Amino acid sequence: MVWLRSIAAIILGYAVMIGGTIVARSVAPEAEYGGPLGPLLAMGFLTAAGGGLGGTVTAMLAPRWPFLHLLPMAFLIALETTALYLQGRVDGPLWFELMAGASLIAGTFVGAGAWLALKVLGSNHRRAAA
Repeated sequence: MVWLRSIAAIILGYAVMIGGTIVARSVAPEAEYGGPLGPLLAMGFLTAAGGGLGGTVTAMLAPRWPFLHLLPMAFLIALETTALYLQGRVDGPLWFELMAGASLIAGTFVGAGAWLALKVLGSNHRRAAA
């Protein structure tokens, strides 16, 4: 049953991350490579934040070793980024699209790390109060 929870953690975290990228695209629909810098920066930040939310969900649901569960997510992000580039469904040069994928991957690790840090701080606080 532990492996089912692990798979669910990865799938749900990835789904939340995808939802975050959809929200980022809807907030800044005019963001594209070579376009105005403001919308591009907003979308970049929101995309990484979506990755952070996905990483947080994965870390929260993972039965143990949360960071290990982020590796399949990182692989899926790399696979999707490569597929979108090869299919011509993105508008930037390769380096730009690789950076977008990297920001998602970094976001997942930052989100999971923040959640774990808060969890550890909370447990230390409860121990100190007891």
